[in-house]
Amino acid sequence: MKKCVCQSCGMPLHKPDMYGTGADGSHIEEYCVYCYRNGQFTQEVTMEEMLRLCANFVEPHSRDYYLASMRMQYPHLKRWARKEDTQHQYYKSINRVLEYIRQNLSQQADLKTLAAIAHISPFHFHRIFRSIIGESLAGYVQRLRLEFVARQLQESALSLGELALRTAYSSEQALSRAFKKYFGIPPKAFKVSFYHEKFHGAIVPRICRVAARNVIFLRQPAEGSAQWQKLYTYGLMKRLLSDSTESIEVICGGVFLPSLSTREPQAENPHVLAAVLPEGRYAIFTHKGDPARLKELYKAIFDYWLPAGNYSLAASEPYIVYLSHPATVAPENRLAEIYIPLAEKSSRPIEK
Repeated sequence: MKKCVCQSCGMPLHKPDMYGTGADGSHIEEYCVYCYRNGQFTQEVTMEEMLRLCANFVEPHSRDYYLASMRMQYPHLKRWARKEDTQHQYYKSINRVLEYIRQNLSQQADLKTLAAIAHISPFHFHRIFRSIIGESLAGYVQRLRLEFVARQLQESALSLGELALRTAYSSEQALSRAFKKYFGIPPKAFKVSFYHEKFHGAIVPRICRVAARNVIFLRQPAEGSAQWQKLYTYGLMKRLLSDSTESIEVICGGVFLPSLSTREPQAENPHVLAAVLPEGRYAIFTHKGDPARLKELYKAIFDYWLPAGNYSLAASEPYIVYLSHPATVAPENRLAEIYIPLAEKSSRPIEK
């Protein structure tokens, strides 16, 4: 007797009563009776769904081997070879949906809209989506939104309320509950733990009253270290340098401007501009290590420390004071202080 396998599930067909049946009751030798009956397939499934369905009838210790071997065989079976183009279209359709979801996290994921984008009927959309992506539509959308929120908590100063709007949550509280359920930690604690880990401890400044500083800048900025060299050359020629001279970067509109402090106010001339960094209350953050990471700490102050604290910014500019000379101190041991001007008083003690 001729032996063959079902062109749907791969089951060996040893005898006629295992064959599928046509609409007229005749034997269909290409398919088994479990897959094909009365002239049609008994289940509308994808190839992967059929694989996993059949794997349920295999001993647990053999399932991985079975799945690996059948994944090689199934694409050559008539049913799935015929549907190869259809499967390819499904993947293209679902990819369009994924891109739409990524671009519209602030919108509710409407089933009819997504099914229309995929050109798949709403009735079949959920099943095909889960088969290809491996998770439900609702689970995928929620995961994408919460992972977006986690990235923004690390990389931006957006509030939880703003993030709720951007991810279609009804309120800050709803987002917070969903975030805690998914990550096991509230969003605010998540942000704190991220910065503590990144900077090897809490970002805790000194709150001090600071005297005014006179500074000079180059009128024509130079590139990189040349700017510092020209500043120091000018200070040396004009006898402005002393033991109290400080290397300072004033942060103006996101631009870090090298400057030198001087004991007395200086008149402007064709070479330099002069300014006064005002007296006032400042939060002073100490940074030890590679100066290249100073901007990361500065960003963390605005993304995490200021939104979480009881302070607001004064109208003056923040600045950095470099405490170590780069020619004599290794990068990992260099010290610098970031000065953030504060406008709002607090009950916290102020150092004199």
